[in-house]
Amino acid sequence: MPDEELLTSGEVARRLGVTPRAVGRWVARGLLTPAVTTPGGRYRFRWSEVETQLREQGERPEV
Repeated sequence: MPDEELLTSGEVARRLGVTPRAVGRWVARGLLTPAVTTPGGRYRFRWSEVETQLREQGERPEV
């Protein structure tokens, strides 16, 4: 959804009960794809896309 709020790595991590560093590792390993990467290299996610990507993984990736 284009109008959906963009979440930071920290906000995604909080919802999943992991650290922001874990979310960054998942992106680096290709397990999560951010909706946007800022010019400063920060990731922004749409929660619906995170849910879909994790569902496609079959489970939450290892931390």
